[in-house]
Amino acid sequence: MFGFCATSPTPKPLGVLYMSGLDFKIVLMAIVLGTLCQSCIGHKHLVTLNGNESVPDDYRAVKPMYNAKVFDFKPYKISPYDQLMIKINAFDGSTEDYLSREFATEKDNNQNLNYDPASLYFNSYSVDASGYISLPMLGKVKVTGQTIPELKETLDTAYNPYLKFASTHIKLANRHFTIFGEVNKPGVHYLYNDRNTLLDAISLAGDFTDFGNRKKVKLIRQTEDGAETVYLNLNRSDFMYTEFYYVLPNDVIYIEPTKAKSKNISATSVGIILSAISVGAIILNVILN
Repeated sequence: MFGFCATSPTPKPLGVLYMSGLDFKIVLMAIVLGTLCQSCIGHKHLVTLNGNESVPDDYRAVKPMYNAKVFDFKPYKISPYDQLMIKINAFDGSTEDYLSREFATEKDNNQNLNYDPASLYFNSYSVDASGYISLPMLGKVKVTGQTIPELKETLDTAYNPYLKFASTHIKLANRHFTIFGEVNKPGVHYLYNDRNTLLDAISLAGDFTDFGNRKKVKLIRQTEDGAETVYLNLNRSDFMYTEFYYVLPNDVIYIEPTKAKSKNISATSVGIILSAISVGAIILNVILN
């Protein structure tokens, strides 16, 4: 006669949570979806100037959606520590030579001069802390508080007693701004127009990254009273009606990140973390079952 001995399954410790393979997959999927959702950014947060404009269904390209007057541009006034490129032309007996120099391009007048930042610095006149520069024949000249056209008129008049038909050509050598934060090309960028907007500056910096906070753009501007800091919301067009619509030399722009960036986990990190959790859970299931 043969006897059979039935063995009872090994009791599982109390206080331990057990799950089937299906339950484990559901939990793992929930973790993945939760992680991805936390790092998602809505489409409306990726569109500039979308806060108070909507495109009607019957919109036609030839019909303006709306008309708005932007803030009146005010020319930049020279400040201490600016750098000025100044060239002086005078009549020396030959009308042809005089006019050729007067209407020649900057490249023709400066064939051996590079226009990189270092060359501009070493070949320009630096405005001192008191607002003066030192020029041949004239000595120290007060330049701060004047626009470039106003300074040209001042210098032309000042040189007339010394030079016949004196004509000066002036350029602001440090016409640049600094931008950093959530843009694709942060750094110092030079401007080659007298009038430049904040949108121009962001475009020069390669536009916002996916995590650029368009609702909170910080702009720092040097004024006579010190550094002025403002926050601009580029999701709305209201900033176009302020003086900060235009970028001035030496402006500093900071693009803050959205909250989604702090919750964002790179794909590599997510893969490593979830792989570790998956392997650990499988091993634990095998041991306990």
